[in-house]
Amino acid sequence: MGGVTVEGKLIRLFLVEGIPSSLKTVEVSNMTILGTMFPRTKLNKFLSREAANKPGVYILIGKNLDSTEEFTVYVGEGDPVSPRLKSHSNNKDFWTEAIIFTSKDNYLTKTQIQYLESELVKLLNESNRVKLDNNQIPTKPNISEVDSAEVRQFMEAIKLILSSLGI
Repeated sequence: MGGVTVEGKLIRLFLVEGIPSSLKTVEVSNMTILGTMFPRTKLNKFLSREAANKPGVYILIGKNLDSTEEFTVYVGEGDPVSPRLKSHSNNKDFWTEAIIFTSKDNYLTKTQIQYLESELVKLLNESNRVKLDNNQIPTKPNISEVDSAEVRQFMEAIKLILSSLGI
């Protein structure tokens, strides 16, 4: 008998408050990645969660006022993410939504996060579908071969989650 090849991916979407327009978490089965997405009005709700106190990379998203079709995005990183998000709440007016990527097992290092940030900026820049609000383009840090393989898997999961959410 021939074996069955399964190529599907299981993505778990959890509506924290039971409604789609509020805080939600996104996980890819059998991976340590945890995505948390929320409207700006729920920032304080996010800041009270465990993920806010972890190292991570994030994307702030808002409508581009110069174009009806394009979004403005800002990519950042923090260790932990909460102080950076609080700062952006006061200093960046454009964003209406945020998505934060952390690890469920606390294994992401600062260097890995900086690598992910540079990859996300590069990906979004090359997409020609968004206006990037980053003033500085982050440089990709040197990481070990093992870390590189791990971060590439994490990045693939981020791209899967983003495309699954329509971003």
